[in-house]
Amino acid sequence: MMRLIPDGRYVASGCLAAATLVAGLLMASPARADALEPVNRAMFTFNDYAVDYVINPLAGFAGTWIPEHLRIAGTNVYENLTEPEFVVAHWLAGNNPAATDSLGRLLINSTLGLGGIFDVASSLGIHRKEIEFGEALCSAGLPTGHYLVLPLVGPTNVATAGAVSGFIVGGWFLLSMVSPVLATADLVIDLSASAASLRHADDLPDQQAQDAYATQRDDYLAYLARTCTASQIVADSKAVP
Repeated sequence: MMRLIPDGRYVASGCLAAATLVAGLLMASPARADALEPVNRAMFTFNDYAVDYVINPLAGFAGTWIPEHLRIAGTNVYENLTEPEFVVAHWLAGNNPAATDSLGRLLINSTLGLGGIFDVASSLGIHRKEIEFGEALCSAGLPTGHYLVLPLVGPTNVATAGAVSGFIVGGWFLLSMVSPVLATADLVIDLSASAASLRHADDLPDQQAQDAYATQRDDYLAYLARTCTASQIVADSKAVP
């Protein structure tokens, strides 16, 4: 029988290797603006094709054939699975009341809401308080690292990508010890949510612009400039003329 739950030694080794890579990228002294541009442009092109030929057609199919009550239940389950991220993010940002609300939503919807199918917490007046993980990391004083475009995710930076990836991998590993099926479902939901977010990110740049990649990059870097201090934004994360 195939072993669905990985050996802890291999997971630990993989996490260590990933952490080392992220740390190296964070500590690297960038030599020029947008130091990862060749890779970023390739990922931008991949995402553009993925949205046009895979994600949008699937979204259209889902909107036509999946009943509304099932779509609402799926959204509720996804939001419940992402509440732990908001607990950590609000805590990093120093917003303890919001972190407490997110924790309360997680506990209530996971139990009374039958695993998040029903949003009982909102009916009790505990509403979802979203926060960008990148904003939380900046609030904690961490540098952004290089500008980065991820496949099926879109624009981000090395620090945010490393933190969120570690969060997802850690959550998957913990869930896999409870149920491999639940861990797989969580991973599928995370990927689906990333694809949905990518559709939004893909709409931001003017596709008629001479360089849509540069437009998207500069929009994201303007967001960083609004949420992070200048000392946290590495040299290659400054807008390129």
